[in-house]
Amino acid sequence: MSAPAPPPSKGNPSYFSDKKKGEVNELKNLLRDSTVERDSKKKREIIKKVIAYMTLGIDVSRIFSEIVMCVDTKDIITKKMVYYYLTNYANKNADLAILCINTLLTDWYVLVLDPTRNEDPLVRGLALRSLCSLRLETMLEYIHEPLQHSLTDTSAYVRKTGVIGILKVFSLNKELIKDSEMVDTLYNMIRDRDPQVVSNCLVALNEIMADEGGIAVNQQIVLHLLTRISEFNEWGQCNILHVVSTYRPSSEEEIFNIMNILEPQLRVSNSAVVLGTAKCFFNLTDK
Repeated sequence: MSAPAPPPSKGNPSYFSDKKKGEVNELKNLLRDSTVERDSKKKREIIKKVIAYMTLGIDVSRIFSEIVMCVDTKDIITKKMVYYYLTNYANKNADLAILCINTLLTDWYVLVLDPTRNEDPLVRGLALRSLCSLRLETMLEYIHEPLQHSLTDTSAYVRKTGVIGILKVFSLNKELIKDSEMVDTLYNMIRDRDPQVVSNCLVALNEIMADEGGIAVNQQIVLHLLTRISEFNEWGQCNILHVVSTYRPSSEEEIFNIMNILEPQLRVSNSAVVLGTAKCFFNLTDK
């Protein structure tokens, strides 16, 4: 008679995985508990466990409906984890994709269109970023309105998130963006009052217009960017310098004017900015 098989060792990864799988139903029941529903801290800790199990590769899709019910919360940390859960399963499970899109869209419309909510713009930006993170062709028709709305949001954080969202959609369907009014909107946003929004617009336009040689600029755009260059961080300054390096002035007077404006950038401590400025000088004087 053969000896009975030894119990799985606690050092064995399968033991840990099986143990955690057995706890998923317990988490499901806890999320349904009315006392947890009223305690935001307890709810946050439970969802944190759900995310931890998900990162271990444990299937927690069975508590999808309970997680969806947690999306209506004032706790931004909980909301962020819920969004992460939704986008993860939307990208991995086609059956849940439409449910995820509907949940995120519904939450976005409530956040933006309900005047009584007065939500933190970080939450609006988070909702938009999560929507744009759904790498699904089926979601493109739904994302157009939220994206367009975000570009005129009162919050700079939401606007810059919207610009990056356009790039994400562009990577899935180039023609959808090129054939829309969003390209013109991005050009207009180069005059946005927030430097980070402007930087994102320059990056987005350069990528969207890559087949045409990159962003098309004129004298007005170049001078506007140069007169504001000190407002930008080093990354933003490098983006501006890249745009300026592609510009061809119409006269020597304009060349010297641009070089005079750029001269202080040769004395900054950031080597990338200095090199970018030197490239502009070289291109401006290259005959």
